[in-house]
Amino acid sequence: MKNRVDAWWPVAGWTLVIILLTSLPLPTWVGLSGSNLDKLVHFGLYLGLGLTLGRAARISGFTGVAMLLGLLLAGIAFAAVDELLQNWVPRRAPQMADWLADVAGLVSGYVLYVARWRRRTMKT
Repeated sequence: MKNRVDAWWPVAGWTLVIILLTSLPLPTWVGLSGSNLDKLVHFGLYLGLGLTLGRAARISGFTGVAMLLGLLLAGIAFAAVDELLQNWVPRRAPQMADWLADVAGLVSGYVLYVARWRRRTMKT
């Protein structure tokens, strides 16, 4: 049971990093908002979340398709809420393109981890 609880600390930590980074106003000199570099940052942050979600699912013993899809949908919903909350952060604005980059990163990380996990279990 302890391993299952410990499996979720990286997810919680990575989620906290995302919340902290997206709740800070962008400095005026950064100039990332709306740029392609901004989309890469979104993709990278959510790639990390997808990897930690996949790891937590494996350690927790989640194997059903419904459970795995549920975790993925929860991550996608979190990305949407995170993006909408930027409406109240100075020099930030919610953007559909940012959310799509979040979802692309999340799905990529999650699918990579789950595919690797499944491939390893099939070999044994």
